[in-house]
Order: sequence, then structure tokens, then C-alpha cells
Amino acid sequence: MEYLYLVALLIFLFTFFMFRSPRLNNPKHVLQDVGDEVLILHTPLARLWPSQGKRINKQNAARIQHADNIITVFNHSSNAIDITLSQRHTALVFDRACLLFPNAERVSI
Repeated sequence: MEYLYLVALLIFLFTFFMFRSPRLNNPKHVLQDVGDEVLILHTPLARLWPSQGKRINKQNAARIQHADNIITVFNHSSNAIDITLSQRHTALVFDRACLLFPNAERVSI
């Protein structure tokens, strides 16, 4: 039974670290410029393993939406990628997304 508490504590600490880490939530790390595409590391797990990230063409981004601690990038085919961040990193990542996707509409909710 003690192992269950230990595992729960370790999972909590790991998750807390993932959402609070300045290195993992750095805007240049979350949104990586790769030529004509942007690699979006949309989850904390994808920020540890970038192969889990999603790529979107810079010209295909139609709208960037900022709501609380989530930034959503919509493309022209109505697909969306949600980027979950802590509150203190959201504005910085939104500003970087606006720079990387200059043709996209910007929406703040």
C-alpha cells in the first residue's frame, strides 16, 4: 500500500515539473521553426520527446486562439492543435505563434 502512495507522489511531482519547467515551456522549444513548417510540441510529453509533436505548414494556419492556458492553432481544413501550458507561459507562446504564423487571424478569448 505504501508503494501506491509513493507512485502517486512521484506522478504528481513529475506532472508538476512538466507544467512548471521554464526550459520545457520556453516558446522557442514549444514552437520550433523548421523551414516552411513549424513543429508544435503541444503536450508536456511531446516536449520531452519531440517526435510526438505535430507539424503544420506556416501558410496553412488560419487562426491562432488564446483562451486561459490553452493556445489553439487552426488550419484551413478546420483541424486544430491545442497547446496546453501553464498560465505564465501562455502569453509568450502566443506571441511566438503570432510571429511564426503571420497570415493567421489572432483571437483572444
